[in-house]
Amino acid sequence: MKLRVLFLCADNGVQSLIAESLLKAADSEHFEVTSAGIERGETHPLTIEVMREINIDLQGRATKITKDVLDSGFDFVITLCGRARFECPEFPGAERVHWELDDPLTTRDHEKQKRLFQSLRDQIAQRVRLFALVQVRFTREMTPDHQLLSRSQRDVVHP
Repeated sequence: MKLRVLFLCADNGVQSLIAESLLKAADSEHFEVTSAGIERGETHPLTIEVMREINIDLQGRATKITKDVLDSGFDFVITLCGRARFECPEFPGAERVHWELDDPLTTRDHEKQKRLFQSLRDQIAQRVRLFALVQVRFTREMTPDHQLLSRSQRDVVHP
């Protein structure tokens, strides 16, 4: 059974799209991943460029908004900016997590902005790898009838 993850940011053009792509590339065996924005935006050209640097092609990818995914049933909803954190709708049954990330759009200087996009990509890649590692580890802590242990059961130290 795959864990269903939603990455959410303001407009699905930078952070959430990068996170979705990186988790899909890292571990599509254990995760079903999507991304969305509070509102529909456009994929930023530097998002496409810095992801292409690591052989992930986002050219022509359509952005989504929360309304598009409200009934999808997620295990995790990970917000990636302050606006998404505070305007995130309810996703019943989903654990909400917030990752505070740098905003690469804080400068107009193209070269500096590109470095900020690369840094953001690398920050998200580190968090995605750690998230996947932890979740896969917990998924393996299954009872004999292959049901996931509850949080309280995982917290108990077994001899």
